[in-house]
Amino acid sequence: MAHRGIDIPDLTGQTWLITGATSGVGLETARAASDRGARVILAVRDTGRGRDVATALPGPSRIVELDLASLESVRNAADELNGAESEPIDMLVNNAGAITPRRRETTDGLEMLLGVNVLGPFLFTNLVLPSVRRRVVIVGSNAHKAGTFDFDDPHFERRRWTPAAAYAQSKLGDMLWGLALDQRLRDGRSEAAAPGVDVQITHPGWAATGISNASGNAVVDRVITGVCSVFAQPADQAALTTMAAATRPLPPCSYTGPDGLRNLRGMPTLIGRSAEASDPEIAERLWRFAESSVARA
Repeated sequence: MAHRGIDIPDLTGQTWLITGATSGVGLETARAASDRGARVILAVRDTGRGRDVATALPGPSRIVELDLASLESVRNAADELNGAESEPIDMLVNNAGAITPRRRETTDGLEMLLGVNVLGPFLFTNLVLPSVRRRVVIVGSNAHKAGTFDFDDPHFERRRWTPAAAYAQSKLGDMLWGLALDQRLRDGRSEAAAPGVDVQITHPGWAATGISNASGNAVVDRVITGVCSVFAQPADQAALTTMAAATRPLPPCSYTGPDGLRNLRGMPTLIGRSAEASDPEIAERLWRFAESSVARA
């Protein structure tokens, strides 16, 4: 079936676990998957909004509370999914993310963007991976190309924090742990995973979503919203890259994004990533850093 220009197969009988599914690209991904017959598990911080979304979906759904800014919440959500009501998960979509106007920390003392965008999803994925049967999708960003991962000061405790620098580092972190997970799945080091599970990474382009309004200044946010309304693509269009990454037959750890100018908007296609995001040695270093970070917290 064609959905706004791409073919999405019948997903009847599949279960999709989607984080951050109450707004923006995550919400549109949940809608698209449900429209095609998937059962959707909404892993969300705000369960009230999650219930509203679940009610509006055409197909069956379930809500799991997940706050990626709390590793205790991450572990509790995974325990719930792995518990008495566990079920096979065909598609895990790591969509949830954050950007803040000022440096903040998670409940575990991690820099907020690194915690929510990288370490929380890293832990969540590893804990639920034994239930995944087909694919792990990580929503990254071309913002990673502006970043470098500072292993000496990953939490910006000594260097100057800016939203752009912290976000770029976090999105690079997503690219790297995705690459490291892919390596583990392919060489058999991830013994908990089912045979054939792969990793795909996607960039939604410039999407007109609430994550853009993070300056902390109401006037600036209104300007950003106005610019987005002209140049950015709507969230349902941006979600097509996620749907393509989730449903198309692709080489392992491909990177899917829009085909337009600077990959900001357009139809899904395979796109390039930075040299640092492609480096398996840096990916392994990121994996070890992430493991130690979530183990300590």
